[in-house]
Amino acid sequence: MIQQRPGDVLEVFYEDNWYYLVVITKIFMFGGNIVYAFHGDGKKIDDFVPSTEKSGFNICTDFLLPKKEGIVKRIGKVEDPAKYLVINLIKGCHEHRKGMKAKEWWLYTVDPPRKHVARVSRLTKRESLAMDSGMFAFDLTAKKIHENYTPDQNPFIERGVFRGLFS
Repeated sequence: MIQQRPGDVLEVFYEDNWYYLVVITKIFMFGGNIVYAFHGDGKKIDDFVPSTEKSGFNICTDFLLPKKEGIVKRIGKVEDPAKYLVINLIKGCHEHRKGMKAKEWWLYTVDPPRKHVARVSRLTKRESLAMDSGMFAFDLTAKKIHENYTPDQNPFIERGVFRGLFS
């Protein structure tokens, strides 16, 4: 079982699908790392080369499940993992009911120590790209990868309504 470190490029075989990720941080939240998860269709990619040009998203995930049930393999290293951080913010809200939209958002920095940046009723387009708050089990991360999820698709964001004219 590997111990993932910032900069590691990981190939995960989980439930008959292949996933590719770059580890950005050390253990960050409840045993999870912030990673850049590359969108994919579950097929193995021989000689995978990570790039910030490839579509994906940031998420805090743990590797407990795939380490236990599947294969987690270090297939490379990137020199500057921080460049895989889409935006240095985490967004969160208290709304968790299906079909409801958040009336208030909290924004924090990713860099330790995490600092509260703002409390807003609407996000700017840029803020909507901030990583979703929380640590997600790998099965949920895998589902988001297959769905080509990005944080601006968060179901609690009111669509088409952003704060700021040019944000």
